[in-house]
Amino acid sequence: MSTRAEPFEYGVAYFDDDVPERYISNFLLVDANAPDLSAEVLLELADRILGGAGLRHRLVVVSGEDDGDRMAPDFRANGYVAEPSVQMVLRREPDRPPTLPVEECPFAESRPLTEEIYRREDDIPIGLIPRFVDQHESWERRIGARRFIARIDGVPAGQCELYVDGPDAQVEFVDTLEEFRGRGVARAVVLGAARAAQASGAQRVFIMGDDDDWPKDLYRRLGFDPMARRWDFTRAPTD
Repeated sequence: MSTRAEPFEYGVAYFDDDVPERYISNFLLVDANAPDLSAEVLLELADRILGGAGLRHRLVVVSGEDDGDRMAPDFRANGYVAEPSVQMVLRREPDRPPTLPVEECPFAESRPLTEEIYRREDDIPIGLIPRFVDQHESWERRIGARRFIARIDGVPAGQCELYVDGPDAQVEFVDTLEEFRGRGVARAVVLGAARAAQASGAQRVFIMGDDDDWPKDLYRRLGFDPMARRWDFTRAPTD
């Protein structure tokens, strides 16, 4: 999903040169459990690599849970927001089946819903919305991203995306419009995408959730179990 990737000594820097403002598309992934690695080193690398690429934000994703736990206080002291995330893998049947039908559709059909989801995000400048939406369309072309939506009274109420790479599949971008929440939309689209992934031959279906937020509890009820924990260290532009 990146336009380029640049390895560095502790992981890989990922960039999307078409949408440099999107944090999760332009970041450092630290993939080594290195007890001698310090937050100070990563702070310097973030400034050198991300800043050197002209990016105003900073995002460092530390996949080693112990490393992240150890570094979180130092990142916070340097103006970063430290958020733990959990990777959950589908291992069980859901506690109950979905009650809404789900349909897979091309991006062109789900585009209005995607635009509306972004319009309701308080922290996304309105001028960036078309570029963020176009990025989803590019993922359909570049990696075959698939979309699943659920309707209530004929109105698209929520959606998710599915990325399949051989035996691995990820369910992502799960969102329900506020007025339709609590009616089983997320359950329907996540399970619909997961079943489609399995039908495509995926052996491992996973989803990411904020370790401090409620969606991970829903995913657990849907049959996903925690497998790994990571830390996202983010600093928004300072001017």
